Amino acid sequence: MAQHKRDEDKKRRRKKRLEKRARAAGARSESALDELGQIIGTLQRHLAVPEPERWPGGCDPSLARPDLVKLDLAQFATERSPGREKAKQFEDGCCKGLVHLLSAVDHWSWEEFIYHGLPGDSWHPIDAYLAQAAARYPPAAAAQLRRWKDARLGLYEIGEVTDDTVALREWDGVRRVPAGPPLWAITLNIGGVDILRGQEGMILLTYLAPWLPEANLYCGMGYSRTADKGSCDYFLLHLGLRHPDVVGRPLPWNEDRGAEERYMSEWLSREWLGWLEERLVFPFPALIGVPPRSEPRLLEVPGLLPSTAEDARLYGIYFDVPWEEMKMSLAAGGTVVIPLDVTSRNRLALAEYHAFRKRVGKPPGVQGKPAYLEM
Repeated sequence: MAQHKRDEDKKRRRKKRLEKRARAAGARSESALDELGQIIGTLQRHLAVPEPERWPGGCDPSLARPDLVKLDLAQFATERSPGREKAKQFEDGCCKGLVHLLSAVDHWSWEEFIYHGLPGDSWHPIDAYLAQAAARYPPAAAAQLRRWKDARLGLYEIGEVTDDTVALREWDGVRRVPAGPPLWAITLNIGGVDILRGQEGMILLTYLAPWLPEANLYCGMGYSRTADKGSCDYFLLHLGLRHPDVVGRPLPWNEDRGAEERYMSEWLSREWLGWLEERLVFPFPALIGVPPRSEPRLLEVPGLLPSTAEDARLYGIYFDVPWEEMKMSLAAGGTVVIPLDVTSRNRLALAEYHAFRKRVGKPPGVQGKPAYLEM
């Protein structure tokens, strides 16, 4: 009876979290309706899948339900002091930083925080959780749970689901090929690995941690997204969370109202073409909004389109981007180009240009026109 109550509590909390995301998505704009439908569909599908009979690999009976252990850890790390305040600090940094464009960036920031804590901080969520729950987990179980500190966000090709585990293989989203040996994993989401049945060949975005490495068994930490191989380029933006010290702090102009006003004053008088030419290093991979896709496509950016400072002021900044798949080139506006590497000068420079355009709107010569031109 107690176990059934914990399972139902887990489902209720998951439902509440997804419904919160759905409300937020619907409130942001009409363009969020597709995301809202996806969230509702995901919610319905997850709640319809029964829990697996077992989660293999635990070294102790206290780890028979690692999904419920993860839920308990997440609640401890994000709902109780001092974790609550630290998680909020990291979330705010992500929401105002280089990964602010991610869908559900708040939830992804919580996942990163739960396993790795606040960058540079000595308080670690997993160590603190195990310290206060020492009576529940004998030393061997505590040691196994500490493996979650090695959770790593990545892309994985989904294989066969069998014996309460799923076959996974890391996927190189840039080269679009498998990268690494096959492995087996449990997953801590509602429905466990059963939710992945029928999705062989699709790409899973999730945190993966060692669970029983001597048996090549890993632990998918639960929060995830899936897409087919032709539609998963957007997932690459999430991998910026592998650099929490970079993405977990606000961009300088987002630190406070005074900083924004100082930057705006400088931006309004800046000669943007020359400023970007001094900072950008070519070529670089970038996610680019291209027609008619609703999500960005990974393309190589070889350089800027030739222009003058006055033309750039009137019409904006454009990149010359070959799109070999479609046998065409794009003149991609600077606002639809997101350099892949969050640690690069390119990403920071274009984030600044994006912030300027967000505040002042399109250049005077292209009002009402798209941010790309087919060539």
